[in-house]
Amino acid sequence: MGTRFLPRDRRRARRHARLRLRPADTGSRPHMTEHLRIHIENDSTIGPLFEITPEMIARAEARRPEVKGRWTASYGRDLVEFERNVAAADGLLGWQFRHAEIDRLGPRLHWIQLTGAGLDHLLPLKWLPPRIALTNARGAHKPKIGEALFMSVLMLNNFIPALVHHQRARRWNQMFATGIAGKTLLIVGLGEAGGDAARLARTFGIRVVATARRTTSHIAAHEVHPPSALRDLLPQADIVMLTVPLTPQTRGMFGAREIGLMKPGAGLVSLARAGIVDDVALKDALARGHLSGCVYDLEDPSHRQFDTEMWDCPNMIYLPHSQTNDPARFMENVLDIFFDNLARALGGEPFANRVDPNLGY
Repeated sequence: MGTRFLPRDRRRARRHARLRLRPADTGSRPHMTEHLRIHIENDSTIGPLFEITPEMIARAEARRPEVKGRWTASYGRDLVEFERNVAAADGLLGWQFRHAEIDRLGPRLHWIQLTGAGLDHLLPLKWLPPRIALTNARGAHKPKIGEALFMSVLMLNNFIPALVHHQRARRWNQMFATGIAGKTLLIVGLGEAGGDAARLARTFGIRVVATARRTTSHIAAHEVHPPSALRDLLPQADIVMLTVPLTPQTRGMFGAREIGLMKPGAGLVSLARAGIVDDVALKDALARGHLSGCVYDLEDPSHRQFDTEMWDCPNMIYLPHSQTNDPARFMENVLDIFFDNLARALGGEPFANRVDPNLGY
């Protein structure tokens, strides 16, 4: 019997059955649903820049009017009453949460949207059940992250880390730098951040080579190679930029051998998380002049195994993991990503920025 000949109540029941959200392990495309409950968990320990308020949600929602009235938000802070809030939620928006227990605490949960791009604080992802899609905020740092990375390239080309070191020692030491056009920048891990830096680099006449898991051509890179080519590429580069995520595959990938293969006098830009670069080997290379300088984006050293002697490392400048964030735009960008994925969930479309649990990013 055709649907149009069914009684109205049975037609409504059949339509609701088609729209009911099913577990995420049926594939990357969620099934449509008419209404979602999302819990928003704030963390006061990471600073006001990352706070999500109802007013911010309202402004971001106004840019996606198709979701209005189709979702409900709850708010929490510092995991107070987290168990009660997440138990009733279909989705979770936040950064820190009780991930090891999430399968038990969130029986209805099918989607977690992170408010940042990196997720090394959640690794390994063995806690993530197949029914839950994990998405990150990759791209939310644009365009500021590309500007910060390219600023670091210009600093290295002009020996700024070394000049700062001489200033600390009250030494007058004139260091003359050649122009940057025609030099080679090697980007290790050509993703969103590296791609933004590459576009700026090319406008200055820099030759950009890169490694990436997907070796398809990139509009901003002259050459893209697989990660296995890294050691062959290192001797070519005047400046090396690390933008790889921390995964089991990248942990310890840039050690004494890789640093030793870099061109004498080359510079290093590191946006990499702790555990990717061998800090001892890096300090040695800077101290003996094998590398001319390093600009190192450093997370809070109290949260990592940080050798306090690295503070006095010569020819090193630390950026306190803030130059890549634009306080006027970052959270707006995060919420645009969130609302895009919310619209996708409501419409039964695949999530954007979905994390591959096998790759760790």
